[in-house]
This record gives sequence, C-alpha cells and structure tokens, in this order.
Amino acid sequence: MNKPPRRAGWLVPLLALLLAACDIVSPSVPDPSPSPLPAPSAAPTATPALAALAAPELLGRALRARANGDYDAAAVDLRALLDAHPTSAEARPAAFYLAESFALRNRWTSAIEAIRTFLASGPQPDALHPADDLYARGVFLLARGYEQAGTWADAAAAYERYRGFNTVLEPYARLRQAAQQQALGRNDAAAAGYEAVAAGEIVRGERAGAYEKAIALRLAIGQPDRALALYRALLDLAEAPGYRARLLLDAAALAEAQGAPAEAHAWRRELAERLPATPQALDALARLAADPEAGLAPAAAARVYAAHEQWDAALPLYDAAIQAASGDDARELRRLRALARRAQGNFAGALAELAELAADAPDRPVGRQAQLDWVQTTGQGGDAAAAIEGYRQFADAYPDDSLAPEALARAAALLARQNDAEGALAQRLELGHRYPDSDQAHDALYAAGWALFNAGKNGAAYAAWDLLRQHTTGAAAAQAAFWSARAREAQSPDYTAQLNAARAAAPDSYYAARAADLLSLPISGTLPLDAPIDADSWRAAEDWIATWSRQPPLHVGTQGYAAEVARAPQLQRALALADVGLQPEAIAEWNEARAAWRDDPVRLYQLARLAYEHGVPYIALKAAEDVLSLAPAQDGAATPLALRRLVFPVPYGDVMLAQARQHGLDPLLLYATLRQESLFNPGAVSAAGAVGLAQVMPATAQGIAQNLGVADFATADLYRPAVGIRFGAFYLSRQIAAMSGSLPGGLAAYNGGLGNAQRWAGGDSVPDTDRFVESIDYPETRAYVKLIYGYYAAYRGLYAAP
Repeated sequence: MNKPPRRAGWLVPLLALLLAACDIVSPSVPDPSPSPLPAPSAAPTATPALAALAAPELLGRALRARANGDYDAAAVDLRALLDAHPTSAEARPAAFYLAESFALRNRWTSAIEAIRTFLASGPQPDALHPADDLYARGVFLLARGYEQAGTWADAAAAYERYRGFNTVLEPYARLRQAAQQQALGRNDAAAAGYEAVAAGEIVRGERAGAYEKAIALRLAIGQPDRALALYRALLDLAEAPGYRARLLLDAAALAEAQGAPAEAHAWRRELAERLPATPQALDALARLAADPEAGLAPAAAARVYAAHEQWDAALPLYDAAIQAASGDDARELRRLRALARRAQGNFAGALAELAELAADAPDRPVGRQAQLDWVQTTGQGGDAAAAIEGYRQFADAYPDDSLAPEALARAAALLARQNDAEGALAQRLELGHRYPDSDQAHDALYAAGWALFNAGKNGAAYAAWDLLRQHTTGAAAAQAAFWSARAREAQSPDYTAQLNAARAAAPDSYYAARAADLLSLPISGTLPLDAPIDADSWRAAEDWIATWSRQPPLHVGTQGYAAEVARAPQLQRALALADVGLQPEAIAEWNEARAAWRDDPVRLYQLARLAYEHGVPYIALKAAEDVLSLAPAQDGAATPLALRRLVFPVPYGDVMLAQARQHGLDPLLLYATLRQESLFNPGAVSAAGAVGLAQVMPATAQGIAQNLGVADFATADLYRPAVGIRFGAFYLSRQIAAMSGSLPGGLAAYNGGLGNAQRWAGGDSVPDTDRFVESIDYPETRAYVKLIYGYYAAYRGLYAAP
C-alpha cells in the first residue's frame, strides 16, 4: 500500500541542497513588476516581505517569471515558498521548479544534484502508482543534465527509465537515448533507436534527421543494404528541393555501389529533370552522361547545363533535342538555344535564330516571346534606341497580348538607363494609361507620380497616383491614395478624401497610419493590456468563421473539433516538450499541426485558441493568420476582435511595461517592433544570425550588455524573453534618440544601421517622414519601417496606452 508522502520529511534533504545552492539576494519588498535584470549567475535570497505572501501567490509569481525567462526572479519566489510553506500543496512543484531553475541557468552540475534529490525524496512510482508529471519531467531533466555533463551511460540509462513511463515524449527520449548510445560506441543499438523514431509519427524534420543518423551508422557498421532501404524511406519523406537533391545524389551513389543501377539512374534523372538548378544536378548529369543506359533526354541535360551557365556543354544538347522534337516544343528549344548563344556573346547568331522563330510563328506564344527576346538581344548588343523602338512596336502590333505591358515597361527602363528622364516619364504614363490593371503599370504609375511630384508638377502627380489608386487594392491602393493626398493642398477636398481612401484600403498599413496622423485622428483603443479574450469575443469569432466556412460554430454543433484538436498528438507532444525545456522541438510540433489543418479554418481557429491559452503567442498569431488567409476578402476592420487580438498579441506584459518605462518607449511601439522582428517566438534565429524576440545580433548584444552592466552575458541569454525584451528596448530607444526622436528614423537605424539611416535622412533628423521612408534604398528596411508603423497603429487601435 502506497503511503501518503510526509511533506516536511521528504522535503528536508531537498531543501537543504536547494537552499544551499541558491546563492541569491532579493529585493526588500515584494514587487510584481520586474526590476532591471541581474546577471544570469546572480540568485537572490528570500526576505521576510516575500515570506509573508501566500504559497499560491508565490508559486504563481515564480511561474510567470519562469515564462518570462527571468529564472533568477523565479528562484527567489520559489525559495521563499519553500522557506515559509514547506508543507503546503505548492511545496513539491516549487521544489521541482527550483531544481529546474539551475538547468535553465545552465548550471547543470547543480541541476543534476537537485533533481536527483527531488526524485529520491518524494513519493516513488511503482506498479500500482505510476509516475506523476513532475516525477517524469524530473527524470527527463536528469537525463538532459547527464547529457550536458557528457556522462553518456548515465544519460542513456535515464532516458531508458523515462521511456518506461510511456508518455507522449517517448520518441524524443528514444531519439536522445540513441545519441548517447552512439557516443558510447553502441552503434547497433543507436541505429535501431534512430530507425524506430524515424518510422514513428513525430515531426517530419526530426524523423528525417533520425533517418540520416541511422543511415550513417548502418554504413559505418557495414550494412549498406540496410542503409539503402532507409534512403528509400527517407526519400518518401523529404520534400524541400535542396535537401532532397542532396539525398538523391547520395542515395544514387549507394544504389550504384550496391548493384542497383536502375534505381541509381532513376534518382539521378529526377535530379536532372526536376531539380536542374541544384549543384547536385551537375554531378548527376556527369554520371548519367557516362552511361548509355541512363536514358536522360538531351533537352533535360541541356537545361541542367544552362541553369549552371555552362553554355558550351548546353548547345550541342539543344541541337540534339531539337532534332527529336516538333512543333512548339522544337520552337521553344530553338529559342533557348538562341539565348544560350547570346549568353556566349554570339549576338548575331542569337538574333538570326530569334528572327527566324518570330517569322515562323508570329501569332504563337513562343513566336511572340522570341520577338521580345530579339528586341532585348538588340539592346544588349548595344543598340538601345532600336530596342526601345522595338518594344514600342511590339506593344502596338500586339496590344492585347499579356507581354505588351512588359514590352512598354522594358522600354521605360531602357530610357531611364539612357538618362532620358522625360522619355522614361512619358513611357511610364503611356503604360499606365494603356494597361492600368497590369502589374507593370502599377510600378510605372508610382514612379511617374514621384517624378512629377519632385518636379513640382503636383496636379500631374495627383492624376498619375489617383489612376493607380483606382486600379489597385490593399496596400498598393493605400500608397497611391496617400501620395495623391500629398500632391494636394491640405485645404483641398481631395486631400481629405484621398487620406480616408488610404485608411479604408489597408487599415493596418503604414499609409493608413500616416493618413490618420495627417488628419489628426486619434488612434486609441480601450482594452487593458492584461485583459483576457472573453467568452463573447471567442463566440463572435466562431460565428464569423461559420458564415463562410460552411461548418457550424464550435459552440453550436462542432464541440468535438475542440476536443479533437486538444487531443491531437502533435499538440500533446508540443506541450510536453515545452515542459521539459525543448522549446524549438515544441514549436515544430505546433507547426506540424498547422500544416496538417492548413485548409481547415475551424481546426486552425481552435489551434490558435489553444496556443493562446497555453502562452504560445507565436503559434496563436500564425494560426490566426492562417484562418484569415482562408476567409473571403474583406475590410480588415471587420475581422472579429478575438482574431485581431491573436494577430496583435500582448504577451510578457510585466516585462514589456517595465522595460518600455525604463527606456522611455511606448510599450505598444515595443510590441509592434517585436511582432515584426520575431512574431513573438523567443527561439527565433534569422539567416544572418540575429537571435530572440528582438532579433539582436550577438555582436550588438555584447555591446548592449556592457552598456547595461550585465555580467557574464552569453548569446544564449537572448532566448530568454526578459533579456531579449530588455536588450531590444535599450537598442530601439538609442536608435530613436540618435535620429532626434524620429520613430521612422529610429526604426530604419534598428534594421539598416544608424549610418544608413543618417544617409537616407541627410543627417540625424528627419524633416519629412514620408519622403524619408520612400528614400530608403534597402527594400527590406523600407518594408520594415512601414510594417512596424502600421502595426503600431493597429496596437494603438486595440489597446489603451498604459
């Protein structure tokens, strides 16, 4: 018979260890708002003021600090709870989270000892009483600690122990156990573990990685036939082109070595035919060319060489392919051969071939494309005037062809390159009036409006931009309407009308926000930042989705969907992964569910709601956007409040408010910035290496740490929301100050660098906000400034400023 735990007794040894290890000091009064972050190694002790708080309040404070990544503050409250309330119901979870805090601060030696004591001191699982959640999490965390310490045998044993609990994380425990077995040289066992995980149901990326590890091990231990079978299974899973190309090349080489030439040929042909631009396609082509039985068509081989600009190799293959083709297929190959000749510098040969093609099929798409290619080749050969005239003649000859606006756009571009500003302007206006609905006209009319505006011809600029407004929608229409207004005097009726048109066309855009600024319209929401989404708002969103999804609302007839989504294996694994500190893996499981339901608005909505309720704003935001992408086109202002709040969330409220206050920022601006930077994913890492919620570069972060006096800073600290928010707030406030208080100037500096922002502004101040933004010659930075300015207005329209 299992005896009830004697709380004071089992906690005594645990407390002795945990309290001795917590070398910390705390504020003298219990303050729920965070103070400036201490260095990661600091760890405060409890005070009488904290001890006076009730156990549930202390545990709640600690868990909020933990969610914010402020692990030192969490440790303070947890220690206070254990000191003051050692026999409370909250004492056992407090002991676990205090032990966990060592791991979260990368103090793994202390974490191992604390977790071992926690596991040994509490109620023990047996056949009749399975391990509870905290005990199981403790075993997983202990295994991770051994892994960090490099004691692989202990780690493998702990993962084996965890697997015996049969939780949803068993595949992840097995995956990590296999890594420990591999480190120990137990390759057979490791390979078997990887294979079992690969054949399971966790996220595709983890399964693919497990397949690759198993393949490498099977090859290392001399089992190539087994490795080849694993490649076949992996290729059924792999979809990303670059990744698949690498696998195909390696699998083909192994198949050939294993005496399976037909399979090797098939995989190499796939590389050449479907992935010609990949580096692996060239290697595959060389292998196929050496084998007369390979069966690769000359046209496919030619396209591989052309994709890699190996024209000498491509031309004879085009010749062979043309001999075997007929009709438009042969004509297209001839056109590609002509372009290959042009790329070699043989303009005369290319022009002759293109002219022949154009004459042969003047009214077929391939013939008309050949005519445009002929004109382009003429221009590249040095006769720009003839090319300009050729483009115009093409548009006149084929006014209804979809290539006609492209021809006029090329003529305008050539005129601009010839420094014929008047000619380029006239050509763009002609294009805009003849083909106002074309994509080329949109760019042409916007550029023409700017040229006229800068020349002081405001009436003509207004006409160009207003024409653009009439033939576009969304952000493009808002941009055109806004600049139409700027071309008018403020007293003109058109001025107000166009600004209102900008606001209506794209309510969350930069131009809508700037229009409200110029109209002196207040943008002020009423929702407190800490107000939860209420039941009425959820219900209104469900009713709205039902109007177009052809499914009854969740609260009427599809409650089963909510339960089904909550029980989905991906979500169960995601929540459990977060509980053991594996955040990137958790996000991957959430995203796997999003992908599975990408066409189902009701399940996506429920997924977004569950993510919101579990404090995963990144997934809630993305799933809500998925729902909106499936909805019919509508005025953004009609989006249900619950969905707008998911798309513009306000997580980490206490940290955001404190850091915004400390650095003189509007917290809603800070929210808008972090939304653009990371979509509130604390684990975000950019292609350039920027890290965390504020996407701070590691080198920049080191400088910020010095300015803030943060000792022992490590780049990994940026994954902690409290650190990322603090560093982002500091850096943004510095950039805005450096640009004399200009918000667009500061945002441009944050993304593109202060030197560039000053170059675009012509100094350290921004006299004309809108001209400054349009002058930004980094497309990414220009879009960045516009997006955040629009998001800032959206936040101000939802939430009351603190």
